[in-house]
Amino acid sequence: MIGALLCLVLLPGLALAADDPTADACHQRDTTIAIMDCVNGLTAQWDKRLNTAYQAALKASESAARKDGLVRAERAWLAFRSANCGWYDAQEGTIREIAGADCMLDMTRGWATELEDAMKP
Repeated sequence: MIGALLCLVLLPGLALAADDPTADACHQRDTTIAIMDCVNGLTAQWDKRLNTAYQAALKASESAARKDGLVRAERAWLAFRSANCGWYDAQEGTIREIAGADCMLDMTRGWATELEDAMKP
């Protein structure tokens, strides 16, 4: 029973990262450390894209209100990502590390993609 509950709690985060072939390749590594290094590397790549998209969105903001809205959204998103992924990281066992890293990857990729899409004409 407890195992089934843990699967329901932990697997959604893992499933999101597995939708990405590069993240899926990370999960084929032999050790938790190797998986973590791979996922963290992907997160760093997406974080660069996120920062580029965020700066472009700030620059493209037509008004102070729009710019302020983006800054507030970014700060709220950072707080939510930290709390949400921290929740995954607080689980039992070493799988928590992978679940937390997958959460960071998924959320960073999602926000980066949202900002990139918002900048399209």
